[in-house]
Amino acid sequence: MSADRSTTRCKVLLVEDTKTLLQMVSMTLEERGYAVLKASNGITALELLGEHTPEVVVLDINLPDIDGFELCKRIKAGPRSRNIPVLMMTDMGKSGFEIMSIEAGADDFIPKPIDPLVLDARIQMVVRRMRRERFANALTGLPANALTEERLGFLITRGKPFAVSFVDIDGFEAFNRRYGHDRGDLVIRHLSGLIGEALSFNGASDPFIGHLGGDDFIFVSDPENSERIAKSIVHGFELSIMDFFDDEDRAHGGFNLKKRNGDVKRYGPPTISIAVVNVTDQMPGSVVSLMDAGAELLRYAKQAGGDTVVVERRSDDKGPAERTTSENE
Repeated sequence: MSADRSTTRCKVLLVEDTKTLLQMVSMTLEERGYAVLKASNGITALELLGEHTPEVVVLDINLPDIDGFELCKRIKAGPRSRNIPVLMMTDMGKSGFEIMSIEAGADDFIPKPIDPLVLDARIQMVVRRMRRERFANALTGLPANALTEERLGFLITRGKPFAVSFVDIDGFEAFNRRYGHDRGDLVIRHLSGLIGEALSFNGASDPFIGHLGGDDFIFVSDPENSERIAKSIVHGFELSIMDFFDDEDRAHGGFNLKKRNGDVKRYGPPTISIAVVNVTDQMPGSVVSLMDAGAELLRYAKQAGGDTVVVERRSDDKGPAERTTSENE
């Protein structure tokens, strides 16, 4: 059986403590065109993840040093490895395995003894899914990380003035706890629509919207109207967010949630923070430096309080960029 072109030289990290099974599965994958990294324990697996970025991790649950579930959690918690899909393999006769795998962050699982054809199909499935998600966010359909970075790289290379704005919802975690992720998804879709409407209404030329996941968005506009666009998004969100509340919470302007220590905390409606980086004379050295500048400015905006727009104007002088903060009017 020939290797599928979409997975040829796809890099797989295989973590299995049984030497015979490690060699057998590794040979099976290599015959199908995969490049295989092998680890017989959790520590070695983490070391390999520090040096390589595989497209999928195939992980046994029974390891001599780190429990497979704990290793999966560590992989999903790492900033460089969190988006790598994890496929867990074990004896499906073990009670609660599926639930424990999902709670640990696994993307799929496969029973032992390993069927080579099933393993190949499962790997292809999670790899295709991850590759799709790199280019388009499943919730909003907007360009995700890879296309967003590609777009920003093009703008930097082109060298013409542009503005990139970083958008984040404040208080969104509490809203999700109160109403659940399904309603939270409705709010995220609503925000994506508000951004698109603001760009269109304010006549942005060659606009772009990227959805980096969760409630994090980026949009590109013209420097001369970037602040106006950002303020209109904040204003639209402020006027509409209460539509997503139940009647009782809407009437009281918020809701109460019990903290882990038993105390009750009052939460108002979620708000929006937007950090606007106007790139005019001085182009960033890279997409990474531009993203870092935006992330720093967004932290500054969130510290200033909700429904806030912070603008940074980058110029040729060597001093710090000019920042202006404005609450929604």
